[in-house]
Amino acid sequence: MPEPLDCKMSRYSKGYAFVRTIVVLPVFRLFYRRIQVIGHPVPKGPVIFAPNHQNSLMDAICILCTCNRQPVFVARADIFRGNGFIIRILHFLRILPIYRKRDGVNTEENNRDTFDILLKTLHNNRAAGIMPEGTYSRLKRLQQLQKGIFRIAMKAQEKYGNRPYIKIIPVGLEYSDIRKFRSDVIIRYGKPMEMSDYYGLYAENPSKAFKQMQTALSDRMKEGMIHIENDTCYNEINWARRIFEKEALRQLALKNDGEGRLIAQQHLVAALEAMATHHLEEMAGLSADIREYAALLDRFRFRDWVVRQPYSPVALLWRALLLLAGTPVWLMGMLFNYPPYKLSEWVSRLPKDSQFFSSVQYVGGIVFFPLYHLTLAALSVIFIPCLPGKICLILLLLPTGLFSFIWYLSFKKLTANLRFRLQPKERSVRMVQLRKTILEKIGLSEQ
Repeated sequence: MPEPLDCKMSRYSKGYAFVRTIVVLPVFRLFYRRIQVIGHPVPKGPVIFAPNHQNSLMDAICILCTCNRQPVFVARADIFRGNGFIIRILHFLRILPIYRKRDGVNTEENNRDTFDILLKTLHNNRAAGIMPEGTYSRLKRLQQLQKGIFRIAMKAQEKYGNRPYIKIIPVGLEYSDIRKFRSDVIIRYGKPMEMSDYYGLYAENPSKAFKQMQTALSDRMKEGMIHIENDTCYNEINWARRIFEKEALRQLALKNDGEGRLIAQQHLVAALEAMATHHLEEMAGLSADIREYAALLDRFRFRDWVVRQPYSPVALLWRALLLLAGTPVWLMGMLFNYPPYKLSEWVSRLPKDSQFFSSVQYVGGIVFFPLYHLTLAALSVIFIPCLPGKICLILLLLPTGLFSFIWYLSFKKLTANLRFRLQPKERSVRMVQLRKTILEKIGLSEQ
């Protein structure tokens, strides 16, 4: 007789732990170039993770791969409208359906089973994960939090009253680019919210308690993410906080780590929003400069670092020689890894919404790379006569792929620097002047 779903979800799973350790975690570490985990330690016992929601499945993966728990997550119910095999996979991954009012259904009735499983999970001192915004957003901004997470938390807390028990963990997720392979991610675990602190008010006035919890959780989540309130200058502020992070780090004397980078970007956002509020004319001029500079970079396919610190002629020659020496390894890496990489990238472009790009590419990588590498390994066993040669090829499959990707990025940087040097002088000088002017208006300095 199959084990009931609520029992599966509320206990430790060795199979789940094996898949996380052998498949999910290694691919996660390869997928992101730099993963920085900061903030408070995650306490033991029953907790509900509450991350901001910008990157579909990857938001849950970030938590799964950076804390030693097996949280039960909820996801929108429409992804469960598949065959039984898909649903079994989702259940194995500890994902349950949640219905929203926008789905046009009776949420109380349809979510009853999911809520019961979550309550049993928490009462077994395990973890859950709920996106309190209710939906994802393209903007670097925390949306209005929904009350569902607090209803579940307080329902689980009822059994213990004013005694400490259920905790909500605010999680801030900050991606350097939600669409790109080998981008960066900062994961900040905030100070836990103890539900017993709100239980007295909840017993008297649930609505008032929920409102207080919404405000408190919202404030704690904003501490771990980029939150841009301003609508009028949103694009300019968002662009500047990414581009001038290094200058802000240096001026604030912060380390180039997760905590420092997050603080530097938040500082830039706060300064620019203050300017947009209190100095409208100055912000209008700054916004015009930012738009012109960004348009020039986009038109001529440059990145800011080319203007900030172009290579010297000696550096160009040295890097060109290094790339030439690494070309054979690059070719090997392309042969061993380009087909599954390109297939994963192509599949990731099928969803129209950019929030799904990295999630689909991540899952595609889990599927396509092992299949392709197993095929190459089988061919090596058949056609390579000596055992050392077979072992050597198998061991080189993945490292040469990473080398090939780094080689490609280095090649792009080299050619970008060459193109910048070949630009008409008035154009390159204008870019340099614009950049310097923007930094001065923001209150930063160049190196």
